[in-house]
Amino acid sequence: MRRSVKVYNSLTRKKEEFIPIKKGRVGIYACGPTVYDEPHIGHGRSAYIFDYIRRYLEYKSFKVRFVRNVTDVDDKIIEKSREGNRVTGNGIRLKEKVKEIAKKYLDAYHDDMALLGIREPDKEPKATEYIPKMIKFIKRLINSGNAYVSGGDVYFDIRKARSYGKLSNQNLEKMEAGARIASGENKKDRLDFALWKKAKADEPSWKSPWGEGRPGWHIECSVMSSNILGDEFDIHGGGIDLIFPHHENEIAQSEGAGKKFARYWMHNGLLTISGEKMAKSLGNFITLKDFLTRHKDSDYLKLFFLPCHYRSPIDYTDEKIEEAKKEKDRFQILLEKMERILEVKKVLSSPKNYSSSGVEKINFSARSNNKEGHDPESFRKQFEEAMDDDFNTPLALAALFDLVTYANKFIAGKEAITGNDKKTLFSIKKMLLDLSSIFGLNLLKSAVEISLSVKDIKQLIDKRNEARNKKDFKTADEIRKMLLEKHDIVLEDMKDETLWRKRV
Repeated sequence: MRRSVKVYNSLTRKKEEFIPIKKGRVGIYACGPTVYDEPHIGHGRSAYIFDYIRRYLEYKSFKVRFVRNVTDVDDKIIEKSREGNRVTGNGIRLKEKVKEIAKKYLDAYHDDMALLGIREPDKEPKATEYIPKMIKFIKRLINSGNAYVSGGDVYFDIRKARSYGKLSNQNLEKMEAGARIASGENKKDRLDFALWKKAKADEPSWKSPWGEGRPGWHIECSVMSSNILGDEFDIHGGGIDLIFPHHENEIAQSEGAGKKFARYWMHNGLLTISGEKMAKSLGNFITLKDFLTRHKDSDYLKLFFLPCHYRSPIDYTDEKIEEAKKEKDRFQILLEKMERILEVKKVLSSPKNYSSSGVEKINFSARSNNKEGHDPESFRKQFEEAMDDDFNTPLALAALFDLVTYANKFIAGKEAITGNDKKTLFSIKKMLLDLSSIFGLNLLKSAVEISLSVKDIKQLIDKRNEARNKKDFKTADEIRKMLLEKHDIVLEDMKDETLWRKRV
C-alpha cells in the first residue's frame, strides 16, 4: 500500500496529508524568474527544490503538470533597460531594449537551469503573452466591485478582501498602519495594489479600456495559473519572501474573481552568503555561472542544498562546498568498486546477463554482513519515509549514505562472490542510482577530465606501492599528494590493490 505524502501548507501553518484535486494527477505552479539579471545560486535553490518535489511525486506515480512563469515586463527590467541605454548611448527605444534585456536574461536562466540539471517545466508562460487575459480578469474584478479605476490606473480594493492577511498571518489594521502611498499613486487605501499601471513615456504599454498601460506584477500569476491549471489547483510554490505581498495579493484578487485558487502553499527558505544577504555591493553575489565555472559539477551545489530542509534558510560557505565534494566522492568510490566487481561497463541491462567468468569473486548475502538487521530494501523505505514527511531531504540523504556504508561493509567482509549475490549487489547499485536520481544527482559522471593517461596513473600507483612495500612512506605520501593536488586523482588503498578516481 502506497504511503501518503504530507506537506507543510503555509496557508494553514501545519503539515497536511496531500490529497490532489484529481486522483493521481498534480498541478504545480511555481513562481519563476523576473528576467533582469544573471540567475544566482539562490534562484538555483528555489528551482532545485521544486524540481526534486516534482521528481518525487512522479516517483510516487503521480502524473505531474509543472508550470513555472516568467516575468518579462516589470519595473526592474525597465530600469535595467534604461541603464543599458545610458551606458551604450545607442539610442535604442526603451520598448525594444526591454525585449532585448528580457530575452538575454531568460536565455541565461535557461542555460543555467540546463547546466544545473533542472528539468524544463511542462509550461512556461510569459507575462507579455497573457496581457489580453489579464485585461479580461481585471474587468471581472471591476464589475464585481473588487477593483476601481483611478487616473488611468486600476487598483484592487483591499477592503473587499475579507480574509486578507491569512497567508502571511498578519492583521489588516497593523499592515495598513505601516503602509505608505508612493508619489503618483491615486489609490483609496494604502494597502490597495495596482492591477494595471498607466503608461509612462516610452515604456512598454498595451491598449486597455482604461488607456495605454501595463499590468501590475501580482495579476500575472493569478491569470496564468488559473488559465493553465484551472480555477483551483493543487500546489503553489515560491520563496518565503513572496508570501507578502505577492502571494497574499494573488489570493485576494483570485478569490475576488470567484476562484478557489491553490489548495497547498509551499515556500522555500532563503539563502545567505557567510551569514550575510547576497548583494553585488557586498561583493558576495554568486551567479550560477560563477559557481559552475569554478566548481565544474552541479552535484556539489545540490549536495550543499540537500542537508538543509527546503523550508529552512541556508548559509553558503566555501567549507560547505568542500564537504559536498567529499560526499560525492563517497558515492563515486563505492560505484567504482561495484563496477570493478560486476563489470557493469560490459552489461547494463539486467543482472541476469552477468557472467561470472573473469569477475573477482566475493561471497556475500543481502543480510549476512548487516549487524543492524537491515536488508537493502530497508534503505529505500527509510528514504521514502523521509520524503513522504514534507520532503525531508536531510533524512532522505542520510538514508543514501547509510546505504553506501552498508554496501561498503558488505563488500569488505567477503572474499568470494556467487551468482545470486552479484544480483543482490547489482540491486543495491540500482537502488542507489534510482533514489539519487530523484535528487537529480549524476553520480556516474565525474566533474573533470583526467590530466594524465591511465597508463601514467597506473605506473605512479605501482611506484607508490613499491615504496610502501619498502616502508618508504615519505615517497608514497608524496606520490599520493602529487596525484591529488596536480591531477585531481584520489587514491584508495584496498586489501589487495589501490583504486583511483578523479575529483575536483
